[in-house]
Order: sequence, then structure tokens, then C-alpha cells
Amino acid sequence: MEIDRRSLMKGMLAGGALLAFGIPSWTFAGSPARRPNHCVLLLGGTSVDEMFENGARAACVGMTDEGLQTERLKSGLLASTDGMSTLLEQSCGARWIAVMDDASAVIFLELVRMANVRLLSMGTHAYSRDSACSFRHAWAATSPTHSVGGVLASQFIQRPGSFSITETFLQAPLEERALTSWSAPGFSSYRSGEADAMHIHCSGLSLSDGCELIGLTATDGWISIPQQRGVHDSVRWQSENWVESVGYAVTASALGMDSFRESCSDRAFVHRSRDRERIQPTERFVSFVMDL
Repeated sequence: MEIDRRSLMKGMLAGGALLAFGIPSWTFAGSPARRPNHCVLLLGGTSVDEMFENGARAACVGMTDEGLQTERLKSGLLASTDGMSTLLEQSCGARWIAVMDDASAVIFLELVRMANVRLLSMGTHAYSRDSACSFRHAWAATSPTHSVGGVLASQFIQRPGSFSITETFLQAPLEERALTSWSAPGFSSYRSGEADAMHIHCSGLSLSDGCELIGLTATDGWISIPQQRGVHDSVRWQSENWVESVGYAVTASALGMDSFRESCSDRAFVHRSRDRERIQPTERFVSFVMDL
């Protein structure tokens, strides 16, 4: 099976306006990012703002970081280039965590490109009762250093509900390392037989079903990875609300929390729950982590 990383990334992030515009290569940082000394949470006026902020605040408490500043976009601010540019200038030197809807995200990407912002990660997040998998998350990140998926998967496996989390890294790890793989009870892990490997972790469904769920049509060439103990990310905080969990995971990554890093270029976590899921409002939003 041939896996084109850029095509896979676009497929993972497909949906709404982002599908039409794609993810331009210039939006991602091209060199290792510094450790943040000041973080700004930018809330885009969506229905998930409060819940995302709750998770973000919990991450700050857990990491004894009290420096999270919150900015709330006023109505029409993204339509005003001058207003957004002023906000970017005022936050120069900060690390931003942003959350907004698809349409705002397209405009936002263009504005930050003009401001030479260094984008570290971008994720799309959705809950739908009409889907074969209720919770779907997809990230593109500069490198495993800015990964989020493992932290979120480690939270979700402790609660009912099916989910898929996909993540692609646009830069290979700087150092050569032995094979490492995320693992958790009940999951079976596989890697593609390529040098630039992808890892997939399946629970409650077969490898072929897991591949189909994330849009991979071929299952040839996969190699089983032996189970390992203690190599999934530790969960320091838990919430019954999935948006709060995303806010926690994204913020923890942005603040530099250590997470388990796999020796792969792309990875996916797919879980099919047998438990009855609690019905939640249909939601969809986009998250960003970036340096100004």
C-alpha cells in the first residue's frame, strides 16, 4: 500500500471549507519551536468556546502554568483585516491556541500567513450521531514534538463512545530511534511496511475495518506490532465532556507536556465501543497551535 503523506493529511482534514481550500504548506513551522513563555487562548465565538476553555484551564492547573490569557473574537473581527492584524501584533512573542468554525478557519489561515505566524498544529474535531464513528478528530502537526492524538486517545479510552483520531507529522524526527509504538489494553497495533511508516491502533474492530473507517482502502503490507506495557500517555485529568477533553489535550501539548512519541510519520487510533453512547449535540470546530 502506498501512503502519500500530503494526500493523507488533506484527506484527514477534509470537510466543509477546508476541503475546498486545502492546507497550504507555508502555514506550518519549518524549524523546531521554542518552549512558550506566554500563551494566549483565542476563542472564535463558537458554541464550544466555554467547554474548550474549561479543558484548557484544567491543563494549565495540571502543569502549574497560570499564564494563559484569553481573547474572545468580537463579531466580524475576522472580516476586519486591520482588527485581526492589530491583535496579532499585540501578541507578538506569544504561543496561541485558537478554536473556531470551518469558515472562520479559512480566513484565519490567510491572515496568519501574512503575519508570518509559525503554525505548529491544526486539528479538526467533530461529533455526529449519523456517523459510523461518533467522535472524529484529525491533526496535522509539524513533528511528533507537537503531537496531540496520543493524549486524547488515552483520555477517550476511559469513557464510552466510538472514536477515530488521525495525525500526520510533516517533518520526520530529527534523530534516528528504535521502533516505538503507543499501546493500551484492548488495542492491537500495526505499522505499514514502508520506511516512512504509518501506525494504526485498533480496538473493538479489525484492521481492515479500522483502515476503512479512516479512509484507507488497502490493508496489504501491514505488520503487527507486539504489545508493550506502559507506553500510552498518562491521563492527569478526565472530563465527561468531549470538547473539554480536546481543550485539555491541545493546551497540554501547546504548553510542552511530555507525551509518548512513536517512530512513525502518520498514526491513527480507532475504537469501536460496545457500550451505549450518551447522546450529545452535534458539533464541529477547528483548533490551532501557533507561535507569533
